[in-house]
Amino acid sequence: MQPTDKFRSDLGQSLRRGGSSEKAQLESLRAFFLRSFPAVSDEAKAALFAVFLEKRRSDPEAATAWLAGAGSVLLMDYDGTTFSREDWADIREAVTLDAERIDMDLLEYVMTLVLDHGAL
Repeated sequence: MQPTDKFRSDLGQSLRRGGSSEKAQLESLRAFFLRSFPAVSDEAKAALFAVFLEKRRSDPEAATAWLAGAGSVLLMDYDGTTFSREDWADIREAVTLDAERIDMDLLEYVMTLVLDHGAL
């Protein structure tokens, strides 16, 4: 199983563990997302999760797919999720919050994707 596949599976399990309460689901999802990327600062992960929450207001299912795609980028295993230019800019901004401490390979990986998708 690829890292992205495992992340997606664990993301779904995290949502289900939250039960039927939306608040509990979001808290379970937040906790899972924050612990999934130890090499990324909490500030950067929180910024990405805030984008997810904003997207969730209009389309919860698409927002969850977006979060899984963002996770694949942080895992350096981009899964081809279709992101808008604005989405790439959000990812770029979140990762650059951590630019001084983040692993340089991850920073280069993300910035290359951002550049390839015209959001630099």
